[in-house]
Amino acid sequence: MEMNRKPLKLVLYAAIILFWAGSITYLFASHHSETSMPVLAGVQSNAAPVSEWMGLYMGDKKIGYDHEEITPVAGGFIFKTRMFMRIMLMGQEKEITTVSDTKTDSDYYLKSMDFSLKTSGMEIAATGTVNKDVLSLNLKGPGGTTKQEIHLKETPISSDGIVMSIVRDGFGRSEYTFHTFDPTLQQELPVQVRIAGRETRNIMGSPVDTFKLELEIKDMKETMWVTPQGETVEELSPLGFRSVLEPRTIALTKGWGGEPVDLISATAIRAAGVTVTYPARVTRMEAYVTGISNTESIPSSDFQRQEGNLISVFVPQNIGTYTLPYRHPSTMKGLSVDEELGSNALINTDNAEIISKAKEIIHGETDARKAAELLNDWVYTHVKGTFTVALPRSIDLLKNPQGDCKAHTILFTALARAVGLPAKMAMGVVLMPDGYFYYHAWPLVYLNGWVPVDPTLGEFPADATHIMLASGSMNNWMDMLGVVGRLQINIMKVN
Repeated sequence: MEMNRKPLKLVLYAAIILFWAGSITYLFASHHSETSMPVLAGVQSNAAPVSEWMGLYMGDKKIGYDHEEITPVAGGFIFKTRMFMRIMLMGQEKEITTVSDTKTDSDYYLKSMDFSLKTSGMEIAATGTVNKDVLSLNLKGPGGTTKQEIHLKETPISSDGIVMSIVRDGFGRSEYTFHTFDPTLQQELPVQVRIAGRETRNIMGSPVDTFKLELEIKDMKETMWVTPQGETVEELSPLGFRSVLEPRTIALTKGWGGEPVDLISATAIRAAGVTVTYPARVTRMEAYVTGISNTESIPSSDFQRQEGNLISVFVPQNIGTYTLPYRHPSTMKGLSVDEELGSNALINTDNAEIISKAKEIIHGETDARKAAELLNDWVYTHVKGTFTVALPRSIDLLKNPQGDCKAHTILFTALARAVGLPAKMAMGVVLMPDGYFYYHAWPLVYLNGWVPVDPTLGEFPADATHIMLASGSMNNWMDMLGVVGRLQINIMKVN
């Protein structure tokens, strides 16, 4: 019997929005006033704040605005950034607001941060301070406040200070490397910047002399144009996202007509080759996958293999089991118990409410496979399907059980680990009955081998149209985002 596949609108697209929101925090920072006066370390602490407004577009359609205010203070700077976007996700209109206050030293290295992301149905916030190589974070959501200490590889530069650092250096090098921290993904990120030359851009009807900067963050490429004085006048991101310098009145009021852009329709992948009418019934699929560079790789596993561009995915047969909690050697078949049974900022495995709920769901079941199926069914039934742009914690989802596949996957992973069932997250694409692949997330559960399950779609195990592009922790989500907009899939054979 075919699984009851939930509607298209439940598949993941918030990851793309999330990354772009983070990119705006990084790269749409204006750094300079509309008079193009550079704000450098020598500015006196009593200097007036400077600000800039930018319109945010997808193609030619306006989807939001960004405003930044920079205040020089004794020993450094305070950056205040507010971004607003209005988008459509498969018929669901979403308004997204991010607010970020960042304090840096005179060389733009991060001292403290206060970040919030608000969207319909969800609000998350993070505050943090840096002391040498330790970032102390407080994370707040519907599930309350949790504390976390992150040991940094090196003190991160504020993302707002990237362009300012290059301006201070007089655009003197062809390439720059910066080390930053992203509060939305809660991870350190390297940012590579290449000075690609000089260009004249038409901004608000006038020619503007600029430096062209090419930036790369985990295979996601951005291009921005900056004046010699350091004013960012335009930026182009993947999938046609664009920001343009505008006066405040135009940024706030002009170009808002019509229905918002639907990002899912814009980035879905039309399947070529064999037509699949009922994806949920597919037990094996072979497909040619192109658009992945030599520096990127598709993970192989017990259920997915790669030979060149040919990807073979199949539903695992003869799924194993064992008695909970898992007690076998941690090196068995690639299992890392510390990671796949552990707790972190999003997967709150050691939280008392998560543990209590997980035990309630499995009701004393000690057979690992049966317990995994009980958890999968419970999440599918109890989490309301809707898009959420934020990355919710599992404790937030107990209080407010709604979200897309990110939410389903995070909650399942936490509940599974809480009863001693190793689990991790997979990210990739899944085929839907309309003939398009959509970006998606689902869990992998360890049953004497990794088994894909899908609590968003109600599948145990998941069908073979799930193509995994990355797996592991949330830190790996961005590994797949570089292929967005490039991926092409030609289905050769299905069973």
